[in-house]
Amino acid sequence: MKAKRIVLVLLALILLPIAVFFALQFYHYSKNESPYRTLLIPRLEIVVIEIDDLSSDEINMHEKLLIHNPLPFNFTADSLQYKLFIGDVEVIKSTYTKSLIIRKWNSTWIDLPVTINNDKLLATLNKADKQGKDSVMYRIQTTFHTHIPFKKKFDIDAEKLLPLFYIPTAQLKEVYHDSLSLKGVTLFLKVMIGNRNKFPFKVKDLKYKFSLADNEWVTGAELGEIDIKQQDSTELLLPLRISFSDIFKSIGPLIRKGGKVEYKFSMDLNLVSESNSIKNSKVTINDTGTLKELIKLAKDEKKKEKEKK
Repeated sequence: MKAKRIVLVLLALILLPIAVFFALQFYHYSKNESPYRTLLIPRLEIVVIEIDDLSSDEINMHEKLLIHNPLPFNFTADSLQYKLFIGDVEVIKSTYTKSLIIRKWNSTWIDLPVTINNDKLLATLNKADKQGKDSVMYRIQTTFHTHIPFKKKFDIDAEKLLPLFYIPTAQLKEVYHDSLSLKGVTLFLKVMIGNRNKFPFKVKDLKYKFSLADNEWVTGAELGEIDIKQQDSTELLLPLRISFSDIFKSIGPLIRKGGKVEYKFSMDLNLVSESNSIKNSKVTINDTGTLKELIKLAKDEKKKEKEKK
């Protein structure tokens, strides 16, 4: 009889913490108003995708994940493996190697850096555009590796629908001069900003630079906001002040190469948008060519203007 009591006491001591554990879990579960609440398994509550930099080669972005831990103890994830799909195309597969502490009965933000090759992205966007879609599904698959005895690995997936966004393009159409003085000359760069998107947007704090015949960059800036038209080109006239000392450096190549002299043009701007995913994103646009090509473009533009008249 005494042995039976001892067994019952031991069972009670073993089962009581388990009962308390499930009671606490159910209490927190019932208090949580989220439709995606879970009783024992961590879940992904929010996915925020923010684009930092866009260029002709790649896009750098951050995926911010809000992970909720319903367990009554913290746990550490040694690493996190993740895949990003845009549409049905896998655009990145990577591992976050830093240890992550997921707080008990709380939510923890995880910031994942993502770099996407533009060729893959453009192919996906073009496919969605041909299908008549104005948005595309971003889907992330994550795997957490932990030391929890009963669960060594968590798989958490999420998806978010975002609007299609094509990177703007820039083309230098013409260069002409004004304000000639003994010290230098003011050049005006006629630049066309192309926007394939089905919506207009604004850009702000535009910074640009121009180089001729491998000389040092000459820089300029246009502060404030500029409206960019949807599915069209927007003309910008950008001034640059060049000293004669800079011009003299180009005389040698100009004489030797003539119209084959190369130029480089680069522009950095920030997007203004109500969408958090692209708001304040930095865009870098580049254009290169030769003086001969530039002169031809200018002549073609003037010819088109005459035909319109």
